[in-house]
Amino acid sequence: MKSVYRKSVVYLLVFIYVFLAKPIYVSAADDIDYHNMGYGEISSQIAKDVADYHVPGMAVIVVDKDEVLFSGTYGDCESIDTPFIIGSMSKSFTALSIMQLVEQGKIELDAPISKYIECSGVLKKASEGDGITVRQLLNHTSGLDTNHYFGNAEITDSRGKYKYSNIGYALLGKIVEAVSESTYEDYVEQNIFQPLNMEHTAASFEKSKANGMIKGYRNYFGIPVAGAPNYPNGSNPSKHSAPYSTVPAGYISSSAADMGKYLQMYLNGGRGIISQSSIDTMFYDYVPKDENGKDFYGMGWGYSEQFSTPLLNHSGLVENYTSNMFIIPEKEIGIVVLVNMNDYLVDNNLLGNIILPLLGEEKVSLPNHAYTLFHLLIDIVYLIIVFIAVYPVVSIKRWKNKPKTRGLLIFDILRHGIFPVFLLALPYILGSPLWLVWYFVKDLFLVLTLSSTILLGAGIYKIVKSCRNKCNEYIECE
Repeated sequence: MKSVYRKSVVYLLVFIYVFLAKPIYVSAADDIDYHNMGYGEISSQIAKDVADYHVPGMAVIVVDKDEVLFSGTYGDCESIDTPFIIGSMSKSFTALSIMQLVEQGKIELDAPISKYIECSGVLKKASEGDGITVRQLLNHTSGLDTNHYFGNAEITDSRGKYKYSNIGYALLGKIVEAVSESTYEDYVEQNIFQPLNMEHTAASFEKSKANGMIKGYRNYFGIPVAGAPNYPNGSNPSKHSAPYSTVPAGYISSSAADMGKYLQMYLNGGRGIISQSSIDTMFYDYVPKDENGKDFYGMGWGYSEQFSTPLLNHSGLVENYTSNMFIIPEKEIGIVVLVNMNDYLVDNNLLGNIILPLLGEEKVSLPNHAYTLFHLLIDIVYLIIVFIAVYPVVSIKRWKNKPKTRGLLIFDILRHGIFPVFLLALPYILGSPLWLVWYFVKDLFLVLTLSSTILLGAGIYKIVKSCRNKCNEYIECE
C-alpha cells in the first residue's frame, strides 16, 4: 500500500505541475544543428505521443530559408497539405495585412481607429474609438478586455498594458476591409495567400471545406468527439460562434505545408510581400506580457526568452483545433504544429511537451499513461460534484423524516445555496465568463450548470416543503 500511496502522490504532484505551475524547460545545447537533429527519432516519439495522448491528427513542418528540413503527419492526418483551423495564429496574417497598408501610406500606426472605421455598434461608447490607436490594437494595449465582443467593448484600466484581446484583432480586420475597400477574405487571398502560393489556405468556412479541411474534435470527459467548428461570418461573429470570434482574430485555415511557406517568407525578408523593416516592427516593437521580463508581444507575434534560444511564436486555439508556430531568429528556422482537437484541460498542456524536441529542448518527464491519469483525476472531481448534486435528490425521503435542526438548516444553505452559486461563479473567479466555458470546455460547463441546477432545484423543493409543513402545523394548532 505504501508504494501505491507514494506513486499516487507523485502522480498528483505531476498533475499539479502540468496544470498549475509555470513550465520549467530543460535547456538544450546552444549549438544545435537544426539541419541534423535526428528528425526520424523525433518523429517516432511524436507518433508514440500522438497515440498515447489520443490526439486524432497532427501535422508538423520544420523549414529554413530555402527548404523543408522535416515534415510529418500523424493519426488521421494523411497529407502535409491538409488544412486545419489555425486559431489565433490568424492574428499574424491580420497584422501583416495592416503593415502592408501602412507601407502603402493608407494606415498610420498611431492614428485613432475612428479615422478608419465607424465605432458605433462596435464599442460601447463610440467616442472611445478616438482614444484607441492601431498600434495599441496590434500590441494588445488598447484597454479592451480579453472577453469583450462587439457591442459591449469598452476601455478598461488595463489600457497601456498588455491584455490579450480578440476583439482588438476583429477591429483590425474591419480596418483592413475599410481601407482596402475589400472583404478581409479577398484581401488576404490576393495579397498574401496567392503571392506565397498558399493553395490550401482560406479565410472562409466554405473554401476551407472545399480545400479538404480535416475534421476537428472536442474532448468530453477524456473522449474525443468529432464536430463542426463554430465558424464566424467573415469579420463578424455568427450566432453559433463565441461572441468575440472573427476570422481575422482566429479562423483562417491552413496546412502545415502552406504555413511552412508563410514562415519562409519572414525568414527571407518578406519576399516582396512586406519589407524587412516592417517585419522587424511586427517582431520586435513589443510590450512586456507580464513581469517576468522574458515574454513579450509584438504585432501578431510573441517574443520569448524562456527557452535556451530566444524565439518568436504564436499559438492558436478554437473549439476543436489547436496550433503553434515558432521562428528561431538566430538559427533562421521556422516550425509549425497543427492539431485537430481541443482538449483544454489535458492534451493542450501535453502537446506543448510533445513539440519541445522540435525546438531543441528536452521534454519534461511525465508518468506513463499521463493522458488517462490526468483525465481520470478530472473525471473523479466531476463525479464528486455530480454526486454532491444528485445525493440530496435520491435521499429526499430520508431528509423528510429528519428533525429540522439548526445544523441541518445551515448545512442545506451551504449545499443548496452557497455551493451551487460558487460552481457557477468559479469560471468568473478564474477570469473567464461561463459562456466561454461552454465554447471551449463543454464537459466542465455541463457539470457546473447541471449540478448547480439540481442543487438549486432541490433546495427550492425543500423550502416549499418546509413552508407547507409549517402551514399544516399552524392549521392543526388552530
